[in-house]
Amino acid sequence: MVFDDHRNRLYREAILAAITPESVVLDLGAGVGTLGLLAAAAGAKRVYLVEPEPIVNIAGELARANRLGDRVHILQGRIEDVSLPEQVDVILSVFTGNLLYSEDLLPALFHARDKYLKPGGILIPDGAELILAPISAPELHDKYIGCWAKSNQGLDFSPARRFAANEIWWPTRQELAGLVLLGQGQRVTGIDLKQGSSADCNGEINCPITATETCHGVLGWIRIRLGQEWLSSGPDGPEVHWTPAVFPLDPPLPVSVGDEFQLRLQRPALGDWTWTADTGSSTRRHSTFLARSDGIKRLKRLSPEHRPGLNRQGEIQFRALEAFKCGASNREAIEVLTRTQSPMEIDEARQLVQVLALRFGHRGEET
Repeated sequence: MVFDDHRNRLYREAILAAITPESVVLDLGAGVGTLGLLAAAAGAKRVYLVEPEPIVNIAGELARANRLGDRVHILQGRIEDVSLPEQVDVILSVFTGNLLYSEDLLPALFHARDKYLKPGGILIPDGAELILAPISAPELHDKYIGCWAKSNQGLDFSPARRFAANEIWWPTRQELAGLVLLGQGQRVTGIDLKQGSSADCNGEINCPITATETCHGVLGWIRIRLGQEWLSSGPDGPEVHWTPAVFPLDPPLPVSVGDEFQLRLQRPALGDWTWTADTGSSTRRHSTFLARSDGIKRLKRLSPEHRPGLNRQGEIQFRALEAFKCGASNREAIEVLTRTQSPMEIDEARQLVQVLALRFGHRGEET
């Protein structure tokens, strides 16, 4: 992302158009702070870099190296957990994901917008779309799905094909070059990031087929609005770090010029993708839920009425976290885990306590 010149140039142009000497800026999910540093270099009064991962600390060094350190402030943590000392004029983000909804980051952006953005403030990006187009891709279909129908070392693996047929493909740029679009890309759904509040995907396209071919799936990519420009991750544009994906169809659908190809795409926030293709004479329905071998069991466990309790691993972690809550040191938490009715080996206990301390330990403690 740091060296994605095409993306960063468009972000920079939008930032230059938005920033004034009085601007206070939030770089949400800052990483090493590229966008926030661009805002500081553009003359912003203050820039807050918010990022849950420790990599954000590198941004401090970068800010000092670029003589921007006095205006750049680092907050390590999720936006829901940190506290900004003031509202901001501009929010910068890269929270749209490869398929807009796929990384479940939009709720964090909505939270930041509603809590910290001043009335009339600017979002970059401020709009996003998910685009779909039917494709012919026989080689990819054979690579990801057809291969399961072939004998391997004398064994029949064909029962696994139905699971593979419900997995989204993430082709390389080289593989994308071999795809044939069977219709013009169409917007299936979009979000006004200035006002939207739903992270659910629910839309459909009706696409006239432009070639008599076999449809092996549907290609999906995003467009995001950066100021006055749109940045696309589509197959015909410059390569960017966002990646198009393919929703496969199995068996493939024969299509002819003039056919009306209908695709409905759904995904509730934090849920599974479901896609249904219909040409009038044939229908295919797929879901990433069906790619799970434990799908039904998992669904039952997620039911509002299910009483999960705790398995042994959960009970062990609970005891360690209880020890942390009572002020125990890592050493004391290890002792708790090695002196219970079901004791852990000391090396295993040490590894678990270290993982829990890094993940759940209080970030504000003195070092």
